[in-house]
Amino acid sequence: MNHFTLLWFSFICKCAQLGIEGYGETLMKYDVVVVGAGPSGSMAAKTIAESGAGVLLVEKHQAIGTPVHCAEAIWAGVLEEVGIEPDPRWITNKVKGGYIFTPQGEKVLYSTGEPAGLMVERKVFDKFLALEAGRAGADIMMRTRAVGVIKEGHYVRGIEAVREGERFSVEANVVVAADGVESRVARWAGLNTLGKLSDTMSCYQYEMVDVRLDEPDMLEMHFGRKLAPKGYAWIFPKESDVANVGIGIRGLSERHAKAYLDEFVRGKGSLSRAKIVEIKGGALPVDGPLDRFVQDGLVVVGTAAHLVDPFSGAGISSALRSGLISGRVISQALKEGRYDAKKLLEYQDDFMNRFGKVWKRNVLLRKAFDRMPDDRLGEFLKLLPEIREALYPGKKVDLGEKIKFIVKKAPKLAKFFKFFLTEGFHD
Repeated sequence: MNHFTLLWFSFICKCAQLGIEGYGETLMKYDVVVVGAGPSGSMAAKTIAESGAGVLLVEKHQAIGTPVHCAEAIWAGVLEEVGIEPDPRWITNKVKGGYIFTPQGEKVLYSTGEPAGLMVERKVFDKFLALEAGRAGADIMMRTRAVGVIKEGHYVRGIEAVREGERFSVEANVVVAADGVESRVARWAGLNTLGKLSDTMSCYQYEMVDVRLDEPDMLEMHFGRKLAPKGYAWIFPKESDVANVGIGIRGLSERHAKAYLDEFVRGKGSLSRAKIVEIKGGALPVDGPLDRFVQDGLVVVGTAAHLVDPFSGAGISSALRSGLISGRVISQALKEGRYDAKKLLEYQDDFMNRFGKVWKRNVLLRKAFDRMPDDRLGEFLKLLPEIREALYPGKKVDLGEKIKFIVKKAPKLAKFFKFFLTEGFHD
């Protein structure tokens, strides 16, 4: 073998070892592989890569952030919480609060702040997070679809994937499932991620221009059984005359979400001149977090773990939080050489210790909401700002005081809150 041939042979071997595209990759090895480059996946990849670990982030689509399945609103405080500096490149609007519209047409001020929330351009925001993961050292592979997991006994040891028609394996100490609702990666690993249709919100949304907005810094949420069965319609301003106009209904509704949305748009005067520039849709689990979102060698984050607010359907904040918390636990697990479920369970315990009571409250709040006819729903919504404040699990008010609040403020709603008060909020 001459010198040139030897060099060429060494080069091919190195390419195969590193998994360089086009050189017959069959096996790649990383400390962690993250499936899905949404906010939770990119946040986890960034956090783990910052610890010096080898991370691969795979995304099945050809562009990160598309298609959009989201109303694009986020609580402003979460960015500081997870260490993200707000960037005008992906912030389209600052929101002070919102209005609730009852089935009877009454307008209720829900909250105010400076700002209470932000509207983001998800196509830009999600890509920004993936860029941050890449800058931290994570490798990124686009148009790469997970088709199975590698298991050794109870342990998940990597994934099987396909890119550009080529199948290959990625071995890893930990796999992060960030692949959305009804996560296939988690199911392949043995976790049950399938929710009931009755606990799933079907959403349809138009981004519209030439919308007449009296207060472009305020969100609108419209309720009513005929308007949006067990859900609500929304107008979320992105610019002075641009808004996301959408609807979320429960999976057992008589008609498709689009039919309800079109009816809402036709009946809303502020939308009479508006034109559709983008159509978005998707499904959200509103049954609360999975009972378990870790197992040996596997962590489930974001929507894949059903970390979507059961009452509002919001998911970006919990996606970022779960990505950060899981990333920190995985980084420590790598240092200790421990990838068992007991170690990884520190992520679930940390997340639920911080937010579990709020999730439980909102699941019960949704169930109370589901039981109400429109007349009672109107009463409920008018009191919702006070109800949520009084019943917030962190508030130092005993159970007796909570019951007195309901009886005094909303005696006709007491029966809807009986289980809510006795089961959900023991102090």
